[in-house]
Amino acid sequence: MENRKNSFNGIKPIFYTIVFEIKKQRRKFYFFSFIAIIVAILLGYVLQLIPGYLLSDTQAEFFNNGLQFISFITLFSACLFFSGIICSEFDKKTGFIVFPKINKYKLILGKYFGNLILVVSIITLYYFILGILGFFYYGGPINIRLFYSYGIAILYVIALSSFVTFFSSFMRSVNLTIISTLILLLIGFNIADQIVTLVFKESFEPLYSLAYLGNLITGILEYPFPDPRYSEFSFSGMGPGGMGGDFSFGQWVTPSIEMGIALLIVFIVFYFLLAAYLFKRRQL
Repeated sequence: MENRKNSFNGIKPIFYTIVFEIKKQRRKFYFFSFIAIIVAILLGYVLQLIPGYLLSDTQAEFFNNGLQFISFITLFSACLFFSGIICSEFDKKTGFIVFPKINKYKLILGKYFGNLILVVSIITLYYFILGILGFFYYGGPINIRLFYSYGIAILYVIALSSFVTFFSSFMRSVNLTIISTLILLLIGFNIADQIVTLVFKESFEPLYSLAYLGNLITGILEYPFPDPRYSEFSFSGMGPGGMGGDFSFGQWVTPSIEMGIALLIVFIVFYFLLAAYLFKRRQL
């Protein structure tokens, strides 16, 4: 009984931090929830009212089209919610106040899970609206692949959050963390993917890239699943002096389901361990 009481007392600071963090971040939550609702309604409902716009043939295609912007919502929400997990305590010197009163690891865990609850809620809201619209247009049951996509989206946002938390563990400020992670996730990975694909083509798959792994969110909705997963496009052009030429470029569409899920889990563990190590060594 005594051990159970001690365990509960040990967990209480984490729980209180989660509640405090949720209240603290509620304005961000309202903003991103509003954005998620607007985007879901625009893609899932308003577009269908435009004359000449054809409704997708299947429910899965409808969900696929509606989820084209989900990676941006998860990316921006992860960067803005998790950028201050660690570095804000050092940037604002609040660690001098809270670390003596609460174990610093419990503090970070509470902040992390509080923000994760908010971001997962935003993603859930988006999928819920899209699911309701899919049921409205096509009837039931809801395509099971939407739930697969939802599970991968949750795994993806956890991977993004661990990546941002890693940067927060050594960056000097929250703003610098936001800018750095956004540039890397929006531009850096995509440029690297294009260069790697241009050089190696189908012989090297960019499995290192979080941006590429995020393609599985919509890729899993396709039936049958893309095979081959690498596609090459060719076109003809007119060069200088009237000389014609054939051009081609390749693109990896999506990772395989097994590899994508496995690598997301690996990245979650890897970046968390790095963040914990750097946080342990960091001094106020």
